[in-house]
This record gives sequence, structure tokens and C-alpha cells, in this order.
Amino acid sequence: MDTYLTLSAQSLTLAPNLQHSESVHGLRVVKNASAKTYLRVTSAQWRLLELFSTPSTVPAALSQALDERVCLPLGEFYELILKAVRAHILVEPGALIPSTPVYAWRVGIRPRHVIRPLAGLLITGIVLAFAFQPLLPVSVVGDLVGLLTVSAALSLGAVLAACIVRGGGGELYRPRWLWWRLPPHFEVDTGDVIMLSTQAKQAVVMARTAILATAAGIMTWQKPEWSFFPLLALIINLRPIVGGRFYTLFRFSHKVRLSDAEHSYLFLPNQRPQNRWRTLGRALRHPDTWARVTYGVIWTLALIYAGGRLTDTPPWTFGFWETNGVRIAIAISASLAALGIGYMAWESYYFLRRHARTVRRGFRLWKTRWFGEKNLVLLEGARLKAVIDSPLFRTLPPPERQQLARVMQTTRHGAWRALPDYGPVPTKVSLIVSGRIGLYRRLPSGHVHRVQVLNEGDVVGLHDLADPKHPDYLVRTLSPVTLLTLDRTAAEEIATQRMLRTTLTNTILKLPFLRRISLCKNWHIQAIERFAHLSTITDFADGGVIFPEDQFNQEFFIIFERDALVSRNTRRVAVIHAGDFFGEIGLLQNSTSNARVSAKQATRCLSISRVEFLRFVTHNYTVALELERVSSKRLGRPIFPLEKGNFRAT
Repeated sequence: MDTYLTLSAQSLTLAPNLQHSESVHGLRVVKNASAKTYLRVTSAQWRLLELFSTPSTVPAALSQALDERVCLPLGEFYELILKAVRAHILVEPGALIPSTPVYAWRVGIRPRHVIRPLAGLLITGIVLAFAFQPLLPVSVVGDLVGLLTVSAALSLGAVLAACIVRGGGGELYRPRWLWWRLPPHFEVDTGDVIMLSTQAKQAVVMARTAILATAAGIMTWQKPEWSFFPLLALIINLRPIVGGRFYTLFRFSHKVRLSDAEHSYLFLPNQRPQNRWRTLGRALRHPDTWARVTYGVIWTLALIYAGGRLTDTPPWTFGFWETNGVRIAIAISASLAALGIGYMAWESYYFLRRHARTVRRGFRLWKTRWFGEKNLVLLEGARLKAVIDSPLFRTLPPPERQQLARVMQTTRHGAWRALPDYGPVPTKVSLIVSGRIGLYRRLPSGHVHRVQVLNEGDVVGLHDLADPKHPDYLVRTLSPVTLLTLDRTAAEEIATQRMLRTTLTNTILKLPFLRRISLCKNWHIQAIERFAHLSTITDFADGGVIFPEDQFNQEFFIIFERDALVSRNTRRVAVIHAGDFFGEIGLLQNSTSNARVSAKQATRCLSISRVEFLRFVTHNYTVALELERVSSKRLGRPIFPLEKGNFRAT
């Protein structure tokens, strides 16, 4: 499954043969009856899946969810889509899903008719198994009889579980003998029990365990020399981990449990330590988690008890616990502590590894800029690669790119040097190969204010064409720089005459600015280039209203130059600067604003219309996730899902 294709362009629709269970503890199960696949979802998640009742792309469904104010947290939304596609709940229109044959099981038993008898058999069998003295194997005949007893009990339990599923209205699959298991036994796939009531699920889980417990109890009572394997099988069946299901009988809370979209993540951005910690914290707050831990401790003590009985070391005596009690308590506590420490160690390693890579990349770039520029040997092949990698020059046809690479010369400048050849009246054009260059503007007060920073791949010397309204830029190096340089006349003849003015503005003016601001630091470069293409530079006079209060917002803004004032009810709230943005909360929530933004001085903004903004966000999930994160941080609460009446941005 191609995640990017699925979440951006692929058309999806609900599979034609879907079934769903009733909502139990806040969850319902959706089943593709043909493929025999299941997905546990909440009511809100199912409402989103219903947006695909007619074929739709994921961006279109997300846009509709935003308009209807039913959007979930975006990480959960994307996870839901991927899990639904994997479970064949969402499929491509016209896709053929292989069908899983249903077995025509004829006998059915109502779960309510057997739940109490099974509970009685279970309790009786466990009491007999642990009350009487079992023995270790003493003969081959005894071992064979014990294994045959286990095989018969497992087979009978499977048949009884199948009858309960059938009586509860479920379907059965693949009845077969498992000859390769030890011991071999008959088995039926009763996975469809997930669609049934809680009582049916409890009866199915209890069926196998109750029959096995009864067999182990009778053997221990009547033939203790044959009881080893039945007792061992019972203990394994009652295990609290590694596929054990018996603990599901114990529920102490009706809190909503996690849906399939809220754990075991497929969506890569969800696989962050923060999400796993959040899931762990939610699990630790759920009473059933502690019921499972308690059950695990009881199971461990029962295992010790059974081992003591088999080895003639009575665990119920005071002497046994006086000798071994502290050791047992330490072993259990150490096991739980080791589990927690192991989890924390792995998460810490994952976190530190990711941040170490970021620090290492930053250090290498810093080292190259300050100490490695003299080692750059820019022959024609290296110059051509630098031209091709440039966002501006790669828009040229190949012959012009090759010509640029031939005529460009390598120049180097030290740190903190003025470069008068590049502004205010440029006579040269350069492509930055290594280093950083600052663009400055002289304010009416006479002070020089830095408005932009250029990095590797950016072009300097064409800003008067890219920004004809404000061409008076001053240029200064911020580190040692290595440039590929040619005269302005040659650059215009080879390149700029073949370029649209909008191309110059987008790649020379907007793109370097967007790459440096915090909003875009996690965006893919193609998304940044697309945003630069969609946005417009708008000038506002001193005191001009950029963003009115108590109105539905129709644009998203980023401060491009200078500062702006934020006020509420005519009271000043904050000052925002270049790189800050506003308006996204109202657009994402489809709500009115409750703040006014006005230009502090002559201010310039990048703006994008509501329609283009929502289309851009829904087609770029990394952008959507970043906007959700920063908007939730601003609000002090998650922006999604919306609470009733919560349609005012802050």
C-alpha cells in the first residue's frame, strides 16, 4: 500500500458487502463479509467512513469533514483511512476482493443458555485441579492418555465455541484438524465472534477453558499420574500474555476502549514517541489494564502453586513462604519493573537517535559553511549539478542550464562582508553553493533591518525583478560563502528573459522565506514550492486592517515583512512578527474570528484564499498535521474534534 498515493489521489469507496455490529462500550465492528476482515471504530470514525459512500478521494472527504465540522484529530483520521484500506472496508471503485468461504455449521446454541453452566464447569474444574495433588509423568501410557485427554478437551471446546458463535448469529470459517500441533486437535475459526454481543464473546472464551479445566480437574482428582499434561494445558490456556484471551472475561469499567485507529499505528507520523506515550497513559488510566496486571500476578502465583504441588514442596505452608516468599515477591516486582524500564529505554533510544541525527546534520552543515568552503572544487559537472538543484534555474530548458554552468565563475567571500554588486542596483547574479547571505532594507529612521536570509540553492542579484515594488535591498554575507557568479547582463540574456515574473517572485522571494519559518520547517520542499505559487504578497499601510474581528475568515496570512498588532475588543493583545501566521483556526474550524489584526507599520503579508488553502492543506497531510499541531498549541486544547458550540477561533 502506497501511503502517499492512498492519502492524496486514490479514489476510495465503501466496500459493497459490509456488516457492522451494535455499539458496545463506544465501539462497533465493521466487517467486510466477503474478505472476512474487521475494523473496530467509534461512532465518530464510522461517520467519517460514511463520507466514502460515493467514490471520493481522501482530500475531498477531509474537506467535507472540515466543512461539516465533524473532523477527527488528523493523525487519527489518516490512521483510520489506512486501517480501513488494509481491512478492505475502503476499496477502489470496482475492485475485486477475494471471497473467504463460510462453513455451513448447522448446530447453534444460544449464548445465554450455556454461559452459567460453563461458568460452573470452569470453577469446578479449577478447584479440583488445584485442590488435589497432581503428579509428574511416571509412564509413557500416562503421558499418552494425558495428551489424548487434552486433544479431546480442545476439540470439544472448539466444537462448543463454534456452536455458540453460530447460535449468536455469527459465521464460521475453516474447520480443520491441526495435525502439526501438540497435541493434535480439531479447530474452527471463530473470529466472527467479534461481531457478537459481550455475552457471546464471554461464552466463546469460556467454552474452551471450561472443558479443559473440567478435564484437568477430573484427571487430578481420579488419576493424578495422568494429570500433568491436562494441568499444563490449562495453565497455558489461562496465560495473561502472548495471545491469551481468558483475561477478557474480567471487565471493571465501561469506559470507551481504543479503536483500531488509536493504536498499532500504520501512519508513519503517528509512530512518534509522544503518541505511544499518550496511548500508554490512556491504557494506564483504564481500570481494565490494572485488572489484567492483577490477573497476571494471580496467574503467576497459581503457576508457582502448581509447580510446588508437582515437586512436593507445599506452597501453602508457612515454611515455603518464609523461605521463598521474598524471592517470589522480588521476582514478580522485578519482572514488572524490567518491563517498564525496557519500554522506557527503547523509547529513550528512539528519541535520542532521532535528535542525534538532526544535530549531526546541523553540525556538518555548519562545519562545511565555515571551514569547508575552500575545499569545494566546482568543475563544470559540479556547477551543472548546482544549477539543476536550484529551484529557479531548474525551470530552464537543459541547453540554457548547460550554458549557465559553462559561463558561471566561482567566487568566495568572507563572513560579514557587504556585497554591493548585488543591490540596490545589481550588476551580478550569483547562485549560493555554500554559506548564508542576508538581505537588508533601510528603514525611514535610517536603521538597517534584515528582512530575509538566503541559503544554499538560492539566487541573489535578481531581487529587483522579483520584487519591483520594493527593489532597494542591501546584501551582506552572514558566513563565508561560495558563489557561482555571472554578470547581470549575461544572466538576463540566458535565463531571466525566458522566465515569468511570477516564477522569479515565487522562487527568489517567497521560497527562501517560507523554508526558514517554523510553520514550514517540516513540510516537503514540493509543498513549500506549491504554497509559494498559490500565495500572494499583499501590502498594508500603517494601521490598515489585515484581519477583522467577528467575521468569517476568507484568507490565511503569514507576516512577510515588519510587524502587526493583535487586538480583541479594541484592547491590544500581542505583537506578531515576520514568519508568524494567523487565520488558520477559523479556516479549519469553519468559524468566525475573535481577534483583529492590523499593520503596526507598513506591513507585507503572504495571503492565500480559503478555497486554495483548504485544497492545499487536504492534499498535503504533512502540512495538515503541522497546522493542527500549532493551532492546538495556540488554543490550549486540541483543535479537533470540535465541541458543541465551539465555532469561534481564538
